[in-house]
Amino acid sequence: MLDRPYVIHPRRPYRCLLLVVLSIVLTASAIVYWGQRWQDNQLEKLSGLRSQHAQMLAENQRLTEENRQLQEQLMGINQMQALQQATDSKLQTELQLLQDRVIDLNKELLFYQNITQGNASSELQVRELHLRQVVDEPSSYLYRIVLTQGKRITKSIKGDVLITLNLQGSGEAQSRLVETQALNIRHVQVLEGTMKLAENEQPDSIRVMLRQSDKTLTERTFQWEVTSSPAS
Repeated sequence: MLDRPYVIHPRRPYRCLLLVVLSIVLTASAIVYWGQRWQDNQLEKLSGLRSQHAQMLAENQRLTEENRQLQEQLMGINQMQALQQATDSKLQTELQLLQDRVIDLNKELLFYQNITQGNASSELQVRELHLRQVVDEPSSYLYRIVLTQGKRITKSIKGDVLITLNLQGSGEAQSRLVETQALNIRHVQVLEGTMKLAENEQPDSIRVMLRQSDKTLTERTFQWEVTSSPAS
């Protein structure tokens, strides 16, 4: 067997170095390339996210404005409903008051017809007294007095109407003249006014006296009874 001859190559120290440098350059280039690709991809995603964010902000602003407008519309509708309910309630109350007033007027008309046609007592008399407390002034009372007479006369009966409070108290009876009105009646006269109680006064009854000069024509005493005020 023949031995292979040895071949002696000259040393090339820069070849290995060149290969190392080339490998480093290639590796760095690859890293830079992929790094640039990754950065571009991230920037593209970031741009997309920013665009979506801007769209979401615009949509959120639009929805906020739409919600505000709907809230204003709802508030307006609620106010209109409340106003309509209040108006309906007020109209219903006024209608009820008018119906009650018509009933009262029909009663008064029938009453006056009976007086003028001679179907009731012909004597001069204090026929009715109604008392009602003033809503805003608890110590004040509205009164309504109805005077009638059925005699056929050509001239009205004139004089004074004295309204006196009989008060509750120990010992002697106490009274106080609260008002004087003019008497001027032929068939029917209605007197209306307001009386105010003094502090701590407790009425027991009220006397209505009709006088002409120094002569008492008639009088009547009513118990202190206050009717309830109509709903406002």
